[in-house]
Amino acid sequence: MMLLMRCNIVYLKKLFNLKKISFFASALCFFLLGFTSCQEQKTNLTYQHFAQRERRIVIWTNCSEFAQYVELFNKNNAENRAIIVYKENPALSLPVPKDELPPDIIVGPWLRSDTTKKNFCRLDYLFTHNNISSQMFYENLLNAGKIRYSQYLLPVSFNLPAVIFDKSNEALVPDNYMLTLEQLRQTGAKYNQTKANGTFQRIGFAPLNNNSFLSLAAKLFYTDFRESKNQIIWSGQNLGKTTTFLKNWIQTENQSAQAEEDFSFKYLFMPYYRQVSSGRTLFACTESDLLFKTMHEQDLQLDYRWLTQDGKIFMEDSFVMMGIYKKTKNRTGASEFISWFFQNDVQREILERKEKARLETDMFGIAGGFSAVRSVTEHVLPIFYTQLLSNLPPAQMIQVPQKLPPRWESYKTQVVEPYIRAEITAITPHGRPITEFEKEWRKKVFAE
Repeated sequence: MMLLMRCNIVYLKKLFNLKKISFFASALCFFLLGFTSCQEQKTNLTYQHFAQRERRIVIWTNCSEFAQYVELFNKNNAENRAIIVYKENPALSLPVPKDELPPDIIVGPWLRSDTTKKNFCRLDYLFTHNNISSQMFYENLLNAGKIRYSQYLLPVSFNLPAVIFDKSNEALVPDNYMLTLEQLRQTGAKYNQTKANGTFQRIGFAPLNNNSFLSLAAKLFYTDFRESKNQIIWSGQNLGKTTTFLKNWIQTENQSAQAEEDFSFKYLFMPYYRQVSSGRTLFACTESDLLFKTMHEQDLQLDYRWLTQDGKIFMEDSFVMMGIYKKTKNRTGASEFISWFFQNDVQREILERKEKARLETDMFGIAGGFSAVRSVTEHVLPIFYTQLLSNLPPAQMIQVPQKLPPRWESYKTQVVEPYIRAEITAITPHGRPITEFEKEWRKKVFAE
C-alpha cells in the first residue's frame, strides 16, 4: 500500500510540476485509509447479517395462523427467531429450487409421500433427548409420520366428518354420539315429506347436495384412494359398492336423483347450518373445523354426531404434519421450535391469545383442527369450544387416511366426485369410466 502511494506521489509531481505535494499526499493517504476502513466495516456488517440470517428458523407453511405462533415464539426467544414463508401447497414446492432459500421446517398437508425420506430428517432424537414425548400424541397419527420404525414427520392437527341437526329435532336422532351411513339413510327417510303434487316439502338428507359427501362415502366403503409409485390407485370393487349404495338410497328414499336435485336447488341454496335450522332438511354433513368455527362465532341451536363406519371415524384427508427439511441450515433452531410448539402450555396460550383477539381470520383449534397433542384436544379445546364437552371424538376410533399426493384435492373434486355423481344420476348403466375423468384432469393440471 505505501509503495503504491509513493509511486502515485512521484507521478503527481511530474504531472503537475508541483513542489509541495505533501499536503495532498497526506489527504490522499487519509482518504485511502478511510475508504479501506469503511470497506472492512461493511464486510463485517455483511458477515454479521448473514450470520444472523443463519440463526433464523425458516418455516414453509400454507397455514396462515402460524404467523401468530411465530410471533409468540419470537417474543420469548432471543437466540433463534422464526420467519414464515407462505406456500399455497408446500408439498408441491419440493424439492427446493437451487436459487431459493431452503426451509428449516415444513408444515402442511400431503407431506407423506414416496419421497418423504428423501426430503425430511429423522426426528427420533427429539424423543430420546426428552424434548418431547411420543406419548403426547394420538398414537395412530404419530405412526402415520413413520417410515418403517423411524419418525420423519410429526402430526399437527386433523379434522373429522360430522353430521349436524337442529336441536329441536334431537328426539329423531337415534344415537347420542355417532351416526352410521345406514342410520343417516333410515332416519332421514322418516323425515321426508311431500306436498299434494308429489314434490318434496322436506328431505331428511340429500346426498347429492354435497359433493364432499360423495367422496366421503367412498372412503367409508374402503375404496382406499392412495398414492403408489406416483400413481393414484383404488379398489374398483369398493368404488362400485359406493355408487350402488348411494344410487339405491336416492332412488328408494328420495324418489330419484332428479327429484332430489330439484329440491336442493329450490330449498338448500343456503349455508349448511341454515339448511337444518330452516327445517327443510334434518341433517347436513360438514367437517369439524367449519362446524366448531361456526358454532363458536354464532349463537346457533345446533347439535352434531360423528359419522362412523364399522366403529371408525375417518379423518379428513388434508391433516397437517410437520417435519425438518433434510437440507436445513438451522437444525438446532428447527428442533427448538418444534419442541416449543408441541408443549401443552404453549398450545393453551395460543388458544387464549386467539380467544382474546377474536379475529375473523382465526381458524378452529390448533392450525385449523383438533390438536394432535391428545391432552390439548381432550382437556384444553373444550374450554374454548364448549360444544365438545358433550361429544369428544374417541381416540381409538380415529382412522388416519391413506398416503395421498399433493394434488389430491384437485383430483378428488375433478375426478372422484364428478364420477360418483355421474354414476348416481345416470339413467342408463355403464356410463363414462373414471379413467376418462382422470385423462381430462391430467390435461388441465399438467398443461398449466
